[in-house]
Amino acid sequence: MVIHTKFLNVNITMKKSLILWILNVLILVETKPSCTDNDLYALILARGGSKGIKNKNMVEIDGLSLLSRTVLTIRNSSCFQHIWVSTDDKKIAMEAEKYGARVHIRPPHYARDESSSIEAVMEFLEVHSKVQNFSLFQCTSVFLRENYIQEAVEKFQTHDCVFAVKRIHFLRWKMVDDKILPVGFNAEARPRRQDWSGDLVEAGMFYFSKRKLAMKGIFQNEKCSVVEIAPEDGLEIDSYRDLTIARSIIKDEL
Repeated sequence: MVIHTKFLNVNITMKKSLILWILNVLILVETKPSCTDNDLYALILARGGSKGIKNKNMVEIDGLSLLSRTVLTIRNSSCFQHIWVSTDDKKIAMEAEKYGARVHIRPPHYARDESSSIEAVMEFLEVHSKVQNFSLFQCTSVFLRENYIQEAVEKFQTHDCVFAVKRIHFLRWKMVDDKILPVGFNAEARPRRQDWSGDLVEAGMFYFSKRKLAMKGIFQNEKCSVVEIAPEDGLEIDSYRDLTIARSIIKDEL
């Protein structure tokens, strides 16, 4: 029996291609962040009134409002059953629906300057009894990233709560009986930046939590985990100066 070498070469080539394809699939499966089907709901609090920046949630950066940027990033993470926007403002409601979010009409009592986030979340949960696990997102955190969300979702599977933090290296002091005292370090042996890990502070970007905690008036307990974000991603839009900085950074990223 004669075996043509050209057929052998074709066979070998096909087998090699198949092996390479299988390896690529396995690599993708291995490296893809864990963000499968779950009972998580995203919640954005976006009231109409704002003092520092007028209509802050609707302010645009590179053609997208702060609200739409947040909704799109959350949606692209593919980690949530639904994205809800709690608002008292018709324009914000229309913007939310435009980008695929659901709208919860927040009563005026929970949309005042003195209203707290936890109060607004509790009001939302009282209306939506199905929601057991949620993540609160803030539109002012314009550098929210999909990978931060996916890391938080993975950690939330084994913790009661997860929130974003950033690392700072500031030496802190406090006043005690008219004396200024160092906090957490020896003033006579000041640590160099490279000699200490710094402090973790809340970034305000997101808070993953459970109904059982929120209905007690808290987002966090001792069973929390954290997602450490890059310090440069911790900018929050609270003033026009912050807005100018964010616009400049995003322009450079394009």
